[in-house]
Amino acid sequence: MGTIGIRFRLAFPVLLVLCLPGVVRAQAWLPTRGEGIIGITLGAYGFDGHFGGGGERIPFGGTQALSAAGDVTYGLTDRLAVAGSLPFVTSKFTGTFPKGVPLGPLDDGSYHGDFQDFRGELRYMALTGDFAVTPFAGINLPSHNYEVVGEAVPGKRTRELYLGVTTGRSLDPLLPRAYFQARYSFSIVEKVVPGVQLDRSNFDLELGYSLSSRLSLRSFGAWQITHGGLDLEDMYSRPDLFRTHDRATRTNYFNLGVGASVQATDRIQLFAAFVKTISGENAHQAHSLYLGAGFWFGGGYGRARPLADRSLRALRPRPKACILC
Repeated sequence: MGTIGIRFRLAFPVLLVLCLPGVVRAQAWLPTRGEGIIGITLGAYGFDGHFGGGGERIPFGGTQALSAAGDVTYGLTDRLAVAGSLPFVTSKFTGTFPKGVPLGPLDDGSYHGDFQDFRGELRYMALTGDFAVTPFAGINLPSHNYEVVGEAVPGKRTRELYLGVTTGRSLDPLLPRAYFQARYSFSIVEKVVPGVQLDRSNFDLELGYSLSSRLSLRSFGAWQITHGGLDLEDMYSRPDLFRTHDRATRTNYFNLGVGASVQATDRIQLFAAFVKTISGENAHQAHSLYLGAGFWFGGGYGRARPLADRSLRALRPRPKACILC
């Protein structure tokens, strides 16, 4: 992958935490033993309508939100790492609904903030080197009994268990400064409506290219398929369910995003990303912007050592710092 290594961030697409599953995403390359990453990400999210159960665009509904999220990833060994995060979300209702549709207690047009869900994850790098394979397992636990009725809510407040695998590959020698990364996960989701399954599959794909030792660009796509759930149309006649529709819907989507990162110092990285929902079913017509920084501690990244003495891991893409993009 070249003597200078590839200094890009491993990021992948998700929308803001209040409407999509999970913020801490697994990746193929992990920190070495004793090395850690602290990531701080600021997000701005908005949507001005929904996709119906058949993918049609529905103009009703709308939310603007800001978030601040931090996570920590730490290498227990050269192959095993743990990660955790807890985001804070403040949002306000900005849209409209047909007459007679009940709104939630937070849908008064003002911002309301709250902590969302804690997410913890264990990752094991089974294959190392230019081609890495990393299975992972994790949990999603609501931080407390926050509000879920209406649009301007911080999250879905569901308990989840998920399993998956991430693969990463350097494109050297075809493109020595490029890589790709793919991730699949299956989530077992708590039932919020009796008899309605909400388990889902998520697939993410990322392509990145390092323009220099400090600047890198990337593009990414994300797909979600929910194996069950209700369509928005099913809820129009059920006000009791419509008020909490984000928790019980069959939400499918396809997102696209672009991003860039700058290695400010050997242990500080700055990053930005933009993500937009291209199509969906029972999903938000959403867009989001993320800005943040990653701080490395411990380990041997950035130390001036002869190439022959460097760990092979030092020539791999760095683990990610942005937990939302």
